[in-house]
Order: sequence, then C-alpha cells, then structure tokens
Amino acid sequence: MRVFLLCACAALAASACSKQQDTPTPPESTGANPVETPTATDGEDPDADGEEAPEETPVEPPDQRTLQTTACDDEGKTEICTSLAVMWSKGTEGPEDKAKAREYFGKGCDGGHAVACFNLAVFLDQGIGGDADPAKATELYTGICGAEGPDQIEACFNVAVMLDSGTSGKPDKAKARTLYQKACDGEHQVSCTSVGRMSMLGEGGKKDVKAARALFTKTCDAGEFGGCYMLSLTVRKGLGGKKSRKKADELAKKACDGGYQLACS
Repeated sequence: MRVFLLCACAALAASACSKQQDTPTPPESTGANPVETPTATDGEDPDADGEEAPEETPVEPPDQRTLQTTACDDEGKTEICTSLAVMWSKGTEGPEDKAKAREYFGKGCDGGHAVACFNLAVFLDQGIGGDADPAKATELYTGICGAEGPDQIEACFNVAVMLDSGTSGKPDKAKARTLYQKACDGEHQVSCTSVGRMSMLGEGGKKDVKAARALFTKTCDAGEFGGCYMLSLTVRKGLGGKKSRKKADELAKKACDGGYQLACS
C-alpha cells in the first residue's frame, strides 16, 4: 500500500513539474499599468456610439424645363423663352401643352425674338393653344415678311394666303399677289404657282396667260405638284401654248401620284 502511494505521489509530482515548465514566465513589470487598446470590429467605427449614420439622399439636378423657365421668367432671356415654348409644344421632357407653348412664344416675341413671333403668328392663325386671332397673325406675318430672317419667305407666303382669301378681313388681291411674288423670288415654289394662278385669272394685276403657263412649268419641274395640276389644266385647254389631252393626262397623273388630291378626281 505504501509503495502504491509513493508511486502515486511521484507521478503527481512529475505531472506538476511538467505543468510548471510549460507555463510561460510573465514579463517583468515596468511599474506602469498596462493600457488596453480596444479592438474595432471590421466595418465599425470605433468612435461611433452604436448608431448607424443615415444614408444621404442624392439631390437630382433641375431638369431643362425648370432651368429654362427660370431663365425666361426671372432673367428675361427671350431666346430661352422660345426654346421653352418649343418644349411645351412638342412635349419634350414633360407633358405637351399648346396653351403654355403659345404663352412662351408670346414672351419670346415680346422680347424681340423673330422666331418666336413667327411661331406665335402660326398659333394665332390656326387657333392653336387658344382662339384664332387672324388680325394679330396678319400683323406679325407682315412684320416678319418685311425684315430679314429665317422665316421671312414663309411669313410672306402665309400673309399672302390670308390676304388672298380674306381670312383677316376684306381680301386684298393686289397686296396678296405682290407678297406671293416676293416669296416666289425667294424660290418658294407654291408661291410661284399662286402668282401663276392670279396671273392666269387676272387677279390683283394684269392677266398674262403665257407667263402663268411658264410659271406652272417651272414649279412642276421643281416638284411642286400643285403647279403640275395647274399646268395640266392649261395644256388641256391650250391656254398660253399648245393643247394636248395626252400631255394634260400625264401631268394630272404626276400631280395625283405626288399627293395633290384635286388632280385625282
């Protein structure tokens, strides 16, 4: 029994000795208390108090309509008013609103922008975005026709049509013919056909059937199908030149194929 106890004690002593050798020796103290550095978890701000910072909502830049409205209304930039009117008219970057377009064409025109004045005249002439105002449209067209600009020829033609038909009051054939001629001189082929028609009938000036037929030939050759139709009528009747039913039929077919409906009947 004693032998067993001695062996057991010897075994325990050996085990204790082995554990003592495996235990690391602590470093010598420097006399200062050690400062523990907190360890931050990945993705966390060590200075945060536990609350997550709110995400910032990105600010959308103003759209073009907003920017142009400010430039037109607040800064008085007339060309921008015209640009804004086009956006309202076409439904660019927002809904289409012809009344708004008419309003901003008016602002552009009031500021002296000729393009705005022409478009305003069209709206007033055709009753777009509000009631038609042929008198005001005639006034605007006349002013544009009398000045140099990109819409001069078209304005001359438009006001000539109004004076020819009496849309804005009593017809003025003489003035209409003069304005048609001005537009014709600017290579506006429909105006040339109109001059030919008035010359054929003796409206607004002297009657000249030969000159009318020459104008119809010129405009038809240029692809103005109204001119082809008028030429077919003169050729069929032999006005201002030779008479030919076959040629007249060919001209009428050309006009019809080109989309001029009167020639199709």
